[in-house]
Amino acid sequence: MNNKLFFLLLLFCFFKLNFYAQKDIARPVFRDSAQAFFSGPITESRLVPPKDEHKIYNPRNRGINKVVPGKGYPKGVDAALQSKKGEIPSRAPILNFDAVTTRSTPSDPTGVAGLNHYLNAWNSAFSIYDKEGNLLMPPVSLASIGGEFENETLGDPIVVYDQFADRYLVSQFSDTPESFLIAVSRGPDPVNDGWYTYRFSTNNVLPDYPKISVWSDGYYITTNKNSNTADESQVIYVMERDRMLQGETAQFVSFPLPGIETNGFYSPAGFNAMGSTMPPRGNAPIIYLQDDAWAGVPEDHLKIWLVNVDWENLENSTIEESQELGSASGVSPFTATFDGGAFSNLSQPGDTPEIDALQATMMYMTQYRRFADHNSVVMNFVVDVDPTLAEHAGIRWYELRQNSDGGKWSVYQEGTYAPDKSDRFSGSIGMDDQGNIGLGFTVLDDSPGNPIYPSIRYTGRYANDELGVMTLEEQSLVEGQSPNPSSRYGDYAHLTVDPADGITFWHNAEYFKGQDRINHIGVFRLASELIRDVGVTEIVSPNDATLGANEKITVKIRNFGVRAQSEIPVSYRLNGQTVTEVYPESIEGSSSVDFTFSKTADLSEVGRSYEIEVQTNLDGDQNTVNDTISRVVRNLPPRDVGVTAINAPITSENLGTNEEVSIIIENFGGETQSNIPVWYQIGNNNRVEETFPGTINVGENEVYNFQQTADLSVNGRYRLSSGTNLQEDFDPSNDVEEASIANLNCIPEGSDCDFGDGISYFQLGDILNERIPCNNGYGDFVSSSTNLDRSLQTFTVTLETYFQAEADEEKFSMWIDLDDNGEFDDDERLITSKALTQPNTSFAFDFSLPDNAPLGQHLLRIRAGDTRYDGDLNSPCDVMTYGTTHDYSVNITDSNLDIKDFILNDAELMVLDEYNGHYRVVLETSFAEPLRITVHNVLGQKMLENKVENTGDGYVYDLDMSYAARGVYLVRVGTRKVGKVKRFIVK
Repeated sequence: MNNKLFFLLLLFCFFKLNFYAQKDIARPVFRDSAQAFFSGPITESRLVPPKDEHKIYNPRNRGINKVVPGKGYPKGVDAALQSKKGEIPSRAPILNFDAVTTRSTPSDPTGVAGLNHYLNAWNSAFSIYDKEGNLLMPPVSLASIGGEFENETLGDPIVVYDQFADRYLVSQFSDTPESFLIAVSRGPDPVNDGWYTYRFSTNNVLPDYPKISVWSDGYYITTNKNSNTADESQVIYVMERDRMLQGETAQFVSFPLPGIETNGFYSPAGFNAMGSTMPPRGNAPIIYLQDDAWAGVPEDHLKIWLVNVDWENLENSTIEESQELGSASGVSPFTATFDGGAFSNLSQPGDTPEIDALQATMMYMTQYRRFADHNSVVMNFVVDVDPTLAEHAGIRWYELRQNSDGGKWSVYQEGTYAPDKSDRFSGSIGMDDQGNIGLGFTVLDDSPGNPIYPSIRYTGRYANDELGVMTLEEQSLVEGQSPNPSSRYGDYAHLTVDPADGITFWHNAEYFKGQDRINHIGVFRLASELIRDVGVTEIVSPNDATLGANEKITVKIRNFGVRAQSEIPVSYRLNGQTVTEVYPESIEGSSSVDFTFSKTADLSEVGRSYEIEVQTNLDGDQNTVNDTISRVVRNLPPRDVGVTAINAPITSENLGTNEEVSIIIENFGGETQSNIPVWYQIGNNNRVEETFPGTINVGENEVYNFQQTADLSVNGRYRLSSGTNLQEDFDPSNDVEEASIANLNCIPEGSDCDFGDGISYFQLGDILNERIPCNNGYGDFVSSSTNLDRSLQTFTVTLETYFQAEADEEKFSMWIDLDDNGEFDDDERLITSKALTQPNTSFAFDFSLPDNAPLGQHLLRIRAGDTRYDGDLNSPCDVMTYGTTHDYSVNITDSNLDIKDFILNDAELMVLDEYNGHYRVVLETSFAEPLRITVHNVLGQKMLENKVENTGDGYVYDLDMSYAARGVYLVRVGTRKVGKVKRFIVK
């Protein structure tokens, strides 16, 4: 090799090594110190009442995110999904009480148990209880702590208990100047021992969403800051724990997160040490999720950094990338992005916006505990269980293990807890000193038949249960009474383990009563103290299916006690007869076994439901409550399928000649079905008949997209029906589903309803729509219809609003599209600007139809809003600043026979097909303010929401659709009030 070539290779290797060193390791980006100020006991004379105001604290602002529509896995159901609830009976909560009522939005509930106290905080106040739930210090402002906290109420509080020092920490941040305020109790009594208070400068920035964790060499704070430059900006902060515990001047250092990818808002987490043994100093872990739906992330994984602080010479301190735990390490693909990164995601009952799912966040806390032969850490974040359908939130949780100090972390177990169709999110997880895991969370469901307002529940698992499963039955702490009046929820919950016994969980979260946010404390325990306690937790089989005369019955027997048990009598009861047998082998404490009776059961009558009751009868059992369970098993007819939903197309603007028709087929029968004949029909046209080629298991469903598309290019209303034609189908009544959709010339989305503007109740004939959600200001109710007999003189509509109008400016108008062209003309407006003068009050307005009103189905549009602001109520396409627009259908019969002007209106929106699924979206206009871009698919699912800025020649956005499925998409660029929409096709 010649010298020149050798030199070039050497130089290349040097730069390559230097590049990776810069990528993998970073030095501090900011250093400072803070002096302690002593504050004495919180006496009655120092108590400052909490502010009683409806205040939005620290609004969450998303920067330019990096979601790539269609990119990322999984493409279907989450592989780690736990699809049914645990069945191990759980005991009632030990304590269960409301801690505080507030209207702070959000309340930021946080709380910790110490040896003798429970400290609870929220925006921006706190209170103190004893361990029996008795109030020792009433709710007071955080300013009551004094010292650096005096007159400070900015909020985002976090409370922490340092178990190794028996001290409490309280934090909030300040903007006078920008800084963290930290109070450390001078002893174990937060009421009487006084506080050391610190003000740590954050270098003229206000880090959002701070979370504190305890490590042996410092108090670590993770933040949401500078999402586009998180790999080089101050994100992780460390405070000098040893000096703070002594009330001495303490140092403060901050680090970036080298190699991180973010999606706008983000929240990493530090490992919070708890238990009886501290971790070794140094190598403090920071962890964050990396979603492969984001640009720059090739695979879903967990990324771990290690921080080492040299308090003697801060310049020597480092943070370095340590591990990436991906598919090879046992991390299943996950979808941690909702609605393209938007903050409104989960539908709830009522009239309020969708709730923020708290995506892209390692939920508080990430709990670390040391055991004799390993170290464990547990954590959780929210995921979309099946991204092909409407958002369905579940909780992805992990236990990572480390076999020795300083060793690599590995995935010991993972799971996604979403056991039914309800949304579960805002989780907080912990592990007791026996290795049992407790998980608190919020549950929500907007189903008309089973609405669930935001409610607080918990589940858990024992240390030696089946891995990846929350095995305890779900237990309610409190069921919500009202919807969230805002999209902001939480912004977090807080579960901790009681240091007094190491096995009791304390969980703190929020629910709603009217406009009030209630912080609720639930205390529960998994570990048992009983010696002899055995019961049945599950009837494993048979299950609903086509059953026979000799079905085996298998049950799960659990030893709830602490000692092994054997020779356990177990019986089942069916059709009035009891069969008793004995399980002879030993079952260890907190363990389960499956047992199959030798005597089979006759379940052969087709269509019948059988109730099976199973019971244990251990001599001397100390808790008979969990001995017995029962379950109804159905003998299903072998062949029974039907269409349960029409997913696409949906009401939209500018539908075309090739709209995809998508349905859901469900197998109601007891045998697997394949090659199912299906059809769809538009109005009275000929049916389109095809065959679903796949296989559907018992009780499951599948999505089918017809090969032949539908022509919906003419504006107006369409009736779409779809069904199955399975031979020998048992129940034809469940075969067919119908939907009404419309091709409209405009859909005025983007109005604000946070103040209750718009229509909350609407009634016309057979149409009754109550507690109408606002969502984005537009409601598609085209499938709701009523008859109007044009021979009658007048008709009456009744409606309500939640808004307290001023000067009669909340008004209502209504149109019927009599010429069926998908537009609502002035001569089709039948009610004009009627005043709604009182909230929650029914107003009735009469209207008449023209004598020559065309018979048949027509679209009806209603609008209401505050007319003092932008948006013309009587211009049916204008987006109102405050208000709502809804579309319905009416069928006209005859019994006698059988935006305000806006600069964007002149702009042209172009979608340029560049290469291999990449597009350039261009909006040429002189408008200079930041705009919003959204991309939807034909199912109406939001694939992307982002911010776009004017480059000088207009707004340009490079759109990567190379991972998206082929089909039609809609892109919109504009403000919330007005914008341009364009259809484009991904080939």
